[in-house]
Amino acid sequence: MADANKFQPLSEEELLLDPALPSPAQAYLNTLSPSGRRTQATALNNLAYIFSDAKIQTAEKFPWHHLRYEHTSQLSSHMIDIGYAKATVNKHLVALRRVLEEAYRLGLYEDHNDYYHAAGVKSLRHETILRGRTLKHEELKRMIGICLEDERNPALSARDAALIVLMYITGIRRQEVVDLNLSDFIAKENKLRILGKGSKQREVFLSEDTVSALENWLTHRGRRLGPLFTRVTKGGKTTLNRLSAQAIYYLLKTRQKQAGLESFTPHDLRRTTITDMLSADVDVLTVSAIAGHNSSDTTRRYDRRSEESKRQAVDRLRSPLVGLNEETEAL
Repeated sequence: MADANKFQPLSEEELLLDPALPSPAQAYLNTLSPSGRRTQATALNNLAYIFSDAKIQTAEKFPWHHLRYEHTSQLSSHMIDIGYAKATVNKHLVALRRVLEEAYRLGLYEDHNDYYHAAGVKSLRHETILRGRTLKHEELKRMIGICLEDERNPALSARDAALIVLMYITGIRRQEVVDLNLSDFIAKENKLRILGKGSKQREVFLSEDTVSALENWLTHRGRRLGPLFTRVTKGGKTTLNRLSAQAIYYLLKTRQKQAGLESFTPHDLRRTTITDMLSADVDVLTVSAIAGHNSSDTTRRYDRRSEESKRQAVDRLRSPLVGLNEETEAL
């Protein structure tokens, strides 16, 4: 008899899959945006590998409808045991629940109870320590200044400066920058249309400086329809090829090094925007709408002001070590 408290992968017999059956993994991935599809495909592949005891490495070849409660109930503890962080486990559980739901919708589960119990795994409770950092205003100015001072490639300089300003002013996600088109920039109204997670659209207003930076970039890019931010060759020729998320990461890393700044991630720019807005007493609901968050609780998790408050609180305490060395020497 199997130990109910021990993780159980599928047996050799259970791993058999009829190739004629529809793929719940593919059905689930088809509902996601390109960036979400890549992330969740990796999670599903990981789960297929775990549930098959390393025999299957791709989600499309795994028989998800054969999973039962005895397989999924110990998944979380097993993943923790083999080194996964709780937050990562929870992301995998989301993928698991969704792919099992697709399997049920496709009629692959003969008994509703089998699906219901297998998909009933709950996320782990955990508290995350804030990662990343916020950038100081002087750091942002320094980095943008470095872009504008670079006269070797004016088109590249204008593009990078506009992109950095836009990312800070709007708090836009990196993938959202990638997806921007020229038609999303509504110059007459100082607005930008953003396609966010879950294909949800939002509009944000732009400052006059941001509009000017974008217009400066467009004098090099031109007004041809296509991606808003495009590739620029080393020779300064603009193209209509869309920037990738990796290209934006490399762009920011290059400018950070040129400006001599401490390392930061593209998401730190978004974190900085949200924190600065809250510090300026913008109400959290407005900040949530600008950032494209579904919940104000998500917005609050980006707020780094509490970290600075805790640091200041410690500094206000009188250290018991002050003067201790002098007293020890007197003894």
